[in-house]
Amino acid sequence: MAAMLDELMGPKRNVELGKDTTVTFDDPDICKYYIVGFCPHDMFVNTKADLGACPRVHDDNLRLEYPKNNQRRIRKNLEKLKTNEENGQKKEDMRKLREEQEMARLDGEIKKCMADAEKAGEEGLVAKCQELVDKAEQLEKQKASIMERLNSNIPPTAPIDESAIKIMEVCEVCGSMLIKNDAQCRVEEHLSGKMHMGFSKIKVTIEELRERIRKRDEENEKERQRAREERERRERERRRSRDRDRSRDRDRRSSRRSRSRSRGDRERRRSRSRDRYRRDDRDRRNRDRGDDRDRRYRR
Repeated sequence: MAAMLDELMGPKRNVELGKDTTVTFDDPDICKYYIVGFCPHDMFVNTKADLGACPRVHDDNLRLEYPKNNQRRIRKNLEKLKTNEENGQKKEDMRKLREEQEMARLDGEIKKCMADAEKAGEEGLVAKCQELVDKAEQLEKQKASIMERLNSNIPPTAPIDESAIKIMEVCEVCGSMLIKNDAQCRVEEHLSGKMHMGFSKIKVTIEELRERIRKRDEENEKERQRAREERERRERERRRSRDRDRSRDRDRRSSRRSRSRSRGDRERRRSRSRDRYRRDDRDRRNRDRGDDRDRRYRR
């Protein structure tokens, strides 16, 4: 009843008025398997792998919104789905192994009972012989019951000739025991069965999710590569810009030094020119004074 109310009114139907009733992908009451693809609880109804009713809510709106959401947890759901499949397969394999071990134990006990019964008959112990035979028959019934459980997934067939030994094989998809080289109609019936198709869908979905993750990782790697190349390009531009600035600074310093040397040369030339002028002027004055003295003497 609670599950039906959740489906109709939502998982937050009992939340107090005024509180946030928005349902998100991370809500613990939401079935993550359903929104990512399908719920395993719906796949194996009335089969040996029946998981029962799903305890969480199957929200169709979230299922439609999920592919558009940027905060998807594809990898997490993939691993959960894979774990669910592996756990189910392991449980089935362990059950079959235990039953096969039990059958082997019963075989040993049956052989021992029959050997002891034969020995008791030879010794004239009729009551003990009958008791051992009855025990062997009970063990045979237990063995037949286990065999029936092991082969319960195989459709009923005509009575099997006890002398004919059927070679069994394991279905690689769902783990069911099948008769090797069985009739094609029975093989097709198994392949179209709910359990086989359910496990097949799980495997296909896992591969699809892995492929989507692989493509997403490739796109992310390409984006990171483009970002690295862009950063390297900008860094090269900055280095070239710094080199140009340093070159201009060197040119300016060289130009200033050149101008400074030119001014110094001009100053030195002007200074030498002034010195020559002063010397020439001094020499003229000295010659003039000498000429004046000579004229005075001649008078």
